[in-house]
Amino acid sequence: MFPFLVLSVAAAGAVTPDQVLNPRLAGGWVVDQADVLDDDTELRLNAALSSLEQDTTVEVAVVTVDDTELTPKDFTTALFGQWGVGKAGADNGLLVVMVIGQRRLEMETGYGLEPILSDSWLGQMQAESMVPHFKNEDYGAGLVAGVEASAARLREHSLEARLGTRVSEVPEQEWPEPPDTVYGSYLPTEEILLGSTGFGAFSLFGGLFLIVRRRRRTCPDCGVPMTMLDEQADDAHLDPGQLSEERVKSVDWQVFACPTCDHTRTFRKTKLLSGYSRCPECKNRTRKTTRRTISAPSYTSSGQALVTEDCAHCSYHTSRTVTLPKKQRPSSSSSSRSSSSSSSYSSSSSSRSSSSSSSSRSSFGGGRSGGGGAGSSW
Repeated sequence: MFPFLVLSVAAAGAVTPDQVLNPRLAGGWVVDQADVLDDDTELRLNAALSSLEQDTTVEVAVVTVDDTELTPKDFTTALFGQWGVGKAGADNGLLVVMVIGQRRLEMETGYGLEPILSDSWLGQMQAESMVPHFKNEDYGAGLVAGVEASAARLREHSLEARLGTRVSEVPEQEWPEPPDTVYGSYLPTEEILLGSTGFGAFSLFGGLFLIVRRRRRTCPDCGVPMTMLDEQADDAHLDPGQLSEERVKSVDWQVFACPTCDHTRTFRKTKLLSGYSRCPECKNRTRKTTRRTISAPSYTSSGQALVTEDCAHCSYHTSRTVTLPKKQRPSSSSSSRSSSSSSSYSSSSSSRSSSSSSSSRSSFGGGRSGGGGAGSSW
């Protein structure tokens, strides 16, 4: 059992981000200041989020408050920036905020999770899995449904979720072309014998890969090796969406044809560093997200940016204005104050508020957000 403590206090009126208790000070991920979650729900949420962080490094925080002095969206963006949800460099954080008094939910993503938890996906998931529970005032069931759905999607893209914004730093790997012998009627004996040497594990993996590769590229009707078509010839075997993916170089489609019959097989090689993601409309990997700063944030005011999504295959297009959080002034003593605050955590409300403010920048991983995400009312 992982160590955790869920904080639950009665909020008096509207709160500011500085007045929200940081759950990481007690080893948890949930702070229920609106007091709408029972113990079993808090336990389930904390367990799910701890498991997700261990498996993918993604950090998710869940917050409930009665009301805020800011709009729910501005409050969520400010709290995200104050806590730094997600790992530094990867920016793979998610902040879930419920403002009960305004009947509003906000889910804000870090830069690194925007391609996975897109605005459109989050909006649809909220409408289908969360809002129906909220309308029945079953807030715990709605939050559990939303957190578990998001966690499942992040696990489906665990490598991209772990890397976040660092995915552009990873060089693209291509499998080397195997020798001609892999298309023969047998696998060379020397490759099998290597399995008994010190390199056995590596050789076994390589041998299995070559066997599977050979079988996949052997005609099931004639039993002869198929030949890969060139880029011009394979276009006749691709649908319009696949052609669009090749045009923007997000996917390399390879078509193999049997030289004695008409049988063909198509193989997909996704290029993670292409800058394109899956379009929610046509389902092809042809969606491009661009961000343009309208007004830069300063130390005294937030900024704004225009985020646009366009599909290179269909007519899908969205645009939204997001809030850029205020710049944070560096503090050389913030780390030491965080350690001190964590070890001397007080039951006094004012003491806990001070501790949260002084250590909030270091208790999470230091992730950043550009205001991406989605919200729903009920």
